[in-house]
This record gives sequence, C-alpha cells and structure tokens, in this order.
Amino acid sequence: MNCLRLSICCVAILAKSSFLSAQINLKIDAVPGTANTWGIYTKTCEDVTPTANTITGSGQVTVIFPVGLALSNLTSHAGAWSQNAMVAAPGEAPDKVYVSLGFLVDNPKIIYQPDTETLLFSFKLNGSASGSPALIENDTDPFAQLPNSANSNPGNELTVLDFGTQPMALYSYVGNYLGNSNATACDEITPPDTTTIDTTIIDPPVDTTTIDTTIIDTTTVDTTIIDTTIIDPPVDTTQQTSGVFDPKKQEVLFKLYPTPTFDWLTVKFLSTKTRDGVLRLWTLNGIPLGQLEKGQNEILRLNVGELPPGLYFLTYEKSGKILQRERFLRQ
Repeated sequence: MNCLRLSICCVAILAKSSFLSAQINLKIDAVPGTANTWGIYTKTCEDVTPTANTITGSGQVTVIFPVGLALSNLTSHAGAWSQNAMVAAPGEAPDKVYVSLGFLVDNPKIIYQPDTETLLFSFKLNGSASGSPALIENDTDPFAQLPNSANSNPGNELTVLDFGTQPMALYSYVGNYLGNSNATACDEITPPDTTTIDTTIIDPPVDTTTIDTTIIDTTTVDTTIIDTTIIDPPVDTTQQTSGVFDPKKQEVLFKLYPTPTFDWLTVKFLSTKTRDGVLRLWTLNGIPLGQLEKGQNEILRLNVGELPPGLYFLTYEKSGKILQRERFLRQ
C-alpha cells in the first residue's frame, strides 16, 4: 500500500461569533410494543427551541452489551445510520461487545423539538446471553480511553447546527440520560460553556451581515492520502460543479467515519457505480480545497489532521454531477 503525501491548497475562513450553545442528549430504551427491540433516542433541553432549519452535521453512537448477544435488524427512523465497527471482548472489558453506529445523512431529516424525544434508530439483540444494552460513557468507560487495545474509536457524538436562529445555534452531545421515560435529560448534565468560540463557518444563513468573514489563515496544508493516485488543488476557487444537486434524492454511495475526527478520515465506497469519478473537499461555505480522482479504490483514508477544526463537505462527482455530498467534523 503506497502512502503519498500531497498538498491541498487550503483557504480557511475562520469567524469569531457568539453562538447560542445548548446541550443535546442520548438514551437507550426498549421500544414500546415490540419484542427484544431497543431504540436510541435524542432529546434537547426544555429551554432550547430548535427551528425547522437544523442540519445534523455528524453523529456516532456506541452500544455496549454482553458477550453472547449480537446486534441485528438495524432500522433508521430519523437520519440514516450504519454500523461502523464491532469489537467483541476487548482487553479493557472482556465480557462486553462494543458496536459503533455512525450517522450517514440527514434523510429522513431528524426533527428536534424542545424537551421531546426523537427516535433515531432501533435494533434487535439476539443470542443466548442475558442482559440489557447500554450506551457508552465517553469519560469513564475504559475502552473509550484512546488509544485502546483494538485501535478503535468508540464513543457517542452528535453535532447539530441551527441556521434558523440569530445568532446561529450549535447543539452538541454532552451525555446520556436515564432510560426511564419520565426522567429529565437536562438536570443530570452540567450545561456546556456558552462563551464566545472560534469555529469554521460553512453554509451560513442567507443574511450573513452579522458574520465576520475575515480571512485568518491562508497557509498551504499538507494532507496525506492512502491508496490514491492524483490530488490537484483547484485552479479557480470560483469553480462550481455543473448540474443541480438535490440532497433529498441522493443515493448513499459512500460513508465517512469516524466523524468527528482528529486526524484520519476513512471514505468507504458501497457501490460498483462509484468506479472512477472525483472526490472534492470543500469548506461549508463552498470554498474548494482540493480534488481527488477516485479510480478503482473502494476505501480511501485521508489525513485531515492539519485542517482547522470545523465542518467540511466531501462530494463525490461523476460526469459533471454531484451524486453524494456529506459533511464531517474535524475536531
């Protein structure tokens, strides 16, 4: 496997903005009226009023259950979800199985309502062992402390941008709440810091008069690509792909994981339709950072560790049309 270090001409627009920041939580619970079926639910705090103009940027959920059980019948209810990884009996917890499920696209769209649960996905557990599943605790579970024995990246994460508020709202995962449906999600978790933060702004609302778009850093960033042949920086930063892209009609041709990521991003293609074509990397406000000829590779690994933290787009294009567009979060 050849490893090529190539350059992408990266123009990062960083804005210093006062964001409305709020917490969003996850829980696991039995799905009422079903046999041996469990659901993953999300819930914002009662003092948060999300608008209809939310975008779920990234997400991952790691479920833990006893060795001897197997997860099956994964069904997406809000957003599209897929199993990313499964680690059975790691050294840190030899009696447990860890399954990480990743967010793919916001379709069907995840609707967030104040202090109201939303079922993201459900699954069944089958096997001879007894016991109930649980959500991983990012801060206390020994297998979640990196690096771990399986070189895996388990953990819970959910990041949502709300462009319908002024200023823009950022909802982020901060913890799990109790399985009892009468329990409140917000009293058990320390509210996040709501001070002014630096972040990369992509896809700002139509009215951008309140956003400072001063260019902070225009340095060239080196990005390592594995199993690739060509990466070219864009010749014209005003370039746009021909054809109109409708995210509601896109087919899932590839998935990205892990997201969020600190350094490496894996692009796994799922269909034979993706032979050849071009991958393009963009900031969320549409500035192209580089392009890659996909070729015959089914899995690509991109080193994005030197990109500024923030949300980015990765698009797959063929014959001048965008076939899929996904966001990922660089922490």
